[in-house]
Amino acid sequence: MNLLIIQGHPDAESFTHANAENYRKQALAAGLQVTMIDLAKDDFDPILAYGYRQRMADETMPKRYQKMIQEADQLAIFYPIWWAAEPAILKGFFDLTFTPGFAYHYQSATKIDQLLKGKFAKLFVTSRAPAWYTKSAFSAAIYRMKTLVLGFSGIKVKKVLILGNMTTKKDTLAKRQAFIKACAKEV
Repeated sequence: MNLLIIQGHPDAESFTHANAENYRKQALAAGLQVTMIDLAKDDFDPILAYGYRQRMADETMPKRYQKMIQEADQLAIFYPIWWAAEPAILKGFFDLTFTPGFAYHYQSATKIDQLLKGKFAKLFVTSRAPAWYTKSAFSAAIYRMKTLVLGFSGIKVKKVLILGNMTTKKDTLAKRQAFIKACAKEV
């Protein structure tokens, strides 16, 4: 099983980053082949300057990421929800990597080829909002990622774990440690 971990928090000192690192260590210990995209540490410019009208001057990182995605059977994506969406760096990752011809292809206005079928993903998400709200239609953050981003490309999301209320008094060290353990059990 080839596992690709995508760490989508821009801060290498964040809880999300620590959680992704722990998951990576657990996956290696379980004998999985593991690669990791660390958007906090990679030299990656997330701006899609021209939309898909014109190619970017340097597509080195997106091409590298595409190769990693092609080689993966499973993706584990770690990120926070900010303003009902993923951070800009992770959004830019999808904009530049899940491109037409790589992730999908329009045969016609009504027929779309999902080019990443056969892969599955797990989402590990943190949010300041309660977990129930982050999962709900009011937020739409999880639906959008599962269905309109990954699902559109053919990637099936098998698991979503959310740690909500990240800034309340209930947000204790024990709660964070329990979430890291719960995520690691999903390896």
